[in-house]
Parts: sequence; C-alpha cells; structure tokens
Amino acid sequence: MRLTADERRTLSELAGTLIEPARIAAIAAYGSKVAGYSRPDSDYDLIVVSKRFREGVRYRYIDTPVAASALIVDQEMLDQDARSSYLGEFVVGRLLNVYEPIANPDLFCAVELQYKKRVIVEALLELSSDYGEFGRHLLVPYDYFLFDKLHRRAAIYPPAAYSYVHTYTCALGDENRGISTSGFEAAAQALQPGGFLRAESSGVKLLPEKLKGDAFTRVHSMFSVTARGVTQYAVHGYAGRVGPSVFSREALSKLRRMRESPPPFVPLELPRSLLRLEEGSVVPDASFLVKELARLLGFESYSTRERDIGEPYSTTRVLTFKDAAREKAVVVKNYTDVRSLKWALLGIWASTANKFSTNPVSRMDREYGMTLALRAKGVLVPPILAVAPAERILVKDFVGGPTLASKINDFLKEGLGSTESVAAYGRLMAGIHSWGIALGDTKPSNVILSSHGLYLTDLEQAVPGGDKAWDLAEFLYYTAKLSVREDAMKKVAVSFLDSYAGSGDGSSIAKAKGQKYFGPFRPFLTPGMAKMLKDVISAYV
Repeated sequence: MRLTADERRTLSELAGTLIEPARIAAIAAYGSKVAGYSRPDSDYDLIVVSKRFREGVRYRYIDTPVAASALIVDQEMLDQDARSSYLGEFVVGRLLNVYEPIANPDLFCAVELQYKKRVIVEALLELSSDYGEFGRHLLVPYDYFLFDKLHRRAAIYPPAAYSYVHTYTCALGDENRGISTSGFEAAAQALQPGGFLRAESSGVKLLPEKLKGDAFTRVHSMFSVTARGVTQYAVHGYAGRVGPSVFSREALSKLRRMRESPPPFVPLELPRSLLRLEEGSVVPDASFLVKELARLLGFESYSTRERDIGEPYSTTRVLTFKDAAREKAVVVKNYTDVRSLKWALLGIWASTANKFSTNPVSRMDREYGMTLALRAKGVLVPPILAVAPAERILVKDFVGGPTLASKINDFLKEGLGSTESVAAYGRLMAGIHSWGIALGDTKPSNVILSSHGLYLTDLEQAVPGGDKAWDLAEFLYYTAKLSVREDAMKKVAVSFLDSYAGSGDGSSIAKAKGQKYFGPFRPFLTPGMAKMLKDVISAYV
C-alpha cells in the first residue's frame, strides 16, 4: 500500500460526504499520490463507485480536510465502460495504471480484468490486421498492451502524457509497471481458452488463424478510437460541471503540464518497439532501420553503401556498414518492392505446375518461419537480424561465397571444377523433403557455398507440405536452360539425382518427368537437352 492508514481513513470519510455511505459500492485512490510522483501541493485523486447514481458520472473538487478531486460514477456505467467503452473509457481508463482500492477491492479487480481483456483483444486484432500471418512469430509482452493503450489515450488527450511518463519514470516506475502489467497477464490467462492466443510468462503469442484481421477490422478499430475520443471529451465536459474558480484551477494545472514537456519515453511514444521475436529485432518503423542495424552490429560512427544482389528481378540488396576498424554486410529483403511482381508473372508462367505466393506478408512469414524451422534441423541458413513488419522488410546476415549457380556455370561452359557441390545439394534437398518441407524456389543461385557447407538464402516460397516434384524439376530444368552442353549437364543431373535418390522421394522424381512440370521450361531447352534430361530422370523412376 502506498497510502498511510490515516490517508485511507480520511479519503474514505471524504467519500461519505459526497454521497450517502449506504450507496457507496467501492472507493479507490489513483494518480500522483499513489504512483509516487506527487508534489507537496498535489491533490488526491479518488474514484467513488455509487449504486444508482442518477447523474451517471460527476467530478467533485474538495479542499478540506484534504485537497482532492473525486470522480463519482454509477456502478453499472463503470461496468459498461469496461465492457464496451460506454463512457469513452473516461473512467475505466484510470485503471490501466496503478491504483489503490480503499473499499471493496474485488469490484475494482473484476472491472479491471474485464477492461484489460478487451484491451488485449483489440490490440491483437490490430496486430493481426497489420501483420497478417507474420503475427504468429511475435511475442507481445504484457507491457505492450499497457503502453499501446496509454499512447492512444495520450493522443486523444495530450495533457495525460505528463502523468503517464512520470508514473513509469519516477522512483517507483518499475514497480508501477509491474503492477499494471500483472493485470494484463491475468486477463490473457482468462482469454486463453478462446484459442486465439497463448499466454506465456513473458507475454502473449498470437494465433492469427483463430483471430482473423482484415480491412474491416482495421477500419472499425480506427473508427472506435475516434468515437472514444469524442465520447471521452463529451463525458469529461459533462462530468466536470464546476464553478469558475475550480475551472480556472484545473485549466492552469493542464497548462502547466503542457508546458512541462515530459522527458522522452520510448515505450509510450513507440509501443511497437516492445514487440519481440524469437530471432532478430522488431523495427516498428523502417525509417529507423539503418540506425537500429548499426546499433545491433556495434557501429557508432559509420558510413554505408548499398548494392543489388542476385538476378535483375531480385528484391534483395546488400547494405554494408564501415568504420575505421571494420566493415560488416547485411542482406535487406523488401517483400513489397515492385520487383516482387515477378512472382505474379512466374505464377502465370508456371500455373500448370506450381502456385507461387505473391502476398508480401505470406512470403515474409514463410521466409522467417522456414529459416527457424530448417536451422532447427541443422540446415545452414543466414541468421535473421531484424524485421520491419509494417513495411514487409527482413534483414539477414550476409554470407559470402560463390553461388552454386556460378560453380555449375563454370562446369557447363569450361568443364572447370566438379559436381561435388551439386551432389551435396541433392542430399540436402532429400533431407528437407523427408521432413515434409518443399523449398518452392530451388534455383542454384539461391545456394551459397561456404567452408561450412551449403547455405540456403531464399525461403520465401518454402512451405510444409509443398510440391517436392516442382523442387526437383525447377533445379534440373532451370539449370539446363539455354545450354547446349548436354554431356556436361548430364553429369550435373546424374550427380544431383544420385544423391537425392539415396534418401529422397522416388515418386517425386517420377512426377518431375511429367508434362505438368516439364511444360513451363520447354521453350528454354533445346530438343537434345530436353530428351537427355527425360532419359536421365527415367533411369531413377
């Protein structure tokens, strides 16, 4: 308890002078005196819940025996405010932060739980709407729900920012944060049977397939914020029916708060900076991406340079940081880049054989999820450093080395090197297929040869239960495109299929020979090359 026994008794007696004691349902103190940032001349802030209060909600200002502002509210209206924002959250919103029950704590606990359950649902709906399937990778800390809501309330009523910042930056700030977020943890536990979230000790995991976010949800959410703001101001005006002297005192207090700009407090200003991922940092605004990457990589004073990487239609670029002592490169992939239209065009081209995902969120979701899933199986994939979900941008560590495509090209054109790396890719693909995963885009340009083994660098089309036959067909037919070196290509195909057939799926090899998979590549293969590949594949069926 933050208040002394004398303070609690005085405030309880004061409440009894405002309405009949028999009609008092509950009393609680809140604000600076409870949160720990009060001044010597600060008022006590009080909520008095009344049974059958005809006025609904009313502010009362008292000078004796202590200076206090009391918010009297009808019990049923408070409950409705918690459930449906009946009062624009003008009253129940005060239970977001630390408060101290003086009478009937069970009533406040029940109202707080109901309110915070709704806050969680609304916040998760918005995240699901904004981030789609990728939302399943987020860990949403309990304090995110607190600061996301406070951020919105401060946007509607700017003077409140003073109180919010001081509540969580004063000497008792960390303790206040823990008290406030414990209510959200209890609310998440109560919501868990609904099946759209999983409550963990450190936060909530969203299950987007159970909580669908769409354009309507987003528009509805925006409308609700606007409507609440209007309602809150209306209720504020109605509740604060006071004389000129009290009005003047309140106005001066608000003016003082506006002038005393609180120090920057990132959780309140940018709540989504609190979101977490299993791997990599969440960047809530891509305009901060370079600065955040520099911080993650340990650069203070640095220069940067960029270059595209991969085929001309690639949406990937290499960003290099450099200072006086070192340089470090990362790979930045923008799934909304205009060049992503390639998947729509490729989808039309390969429509008889394979369906490519064109949705930026789905592709980012697959890349992120498959990176973690394949690494867990021992596959080499570049580490994820950061994700800017709103802008559909993912950043991975840069892995240097030649691509498998360059090695194959050297072998096909000049007879240089061997097919050892091709065989390694066949074994790797067989293992991935054995886990029920198809890569979706198996071009050799997506494989980096390193001293540690083969790195897979493009997983945006990878998916559990995908088409394994397409993986085989794309590698074989794409690699042979526009080449006339049938003998050299035969060695590549045999090396790959020998390795794959050792532990791979024989039925997928048979399917890869069929017209469904061969058809899209026919225009790019010479008749001799096409016949050779079909003959080689037939030997493994």
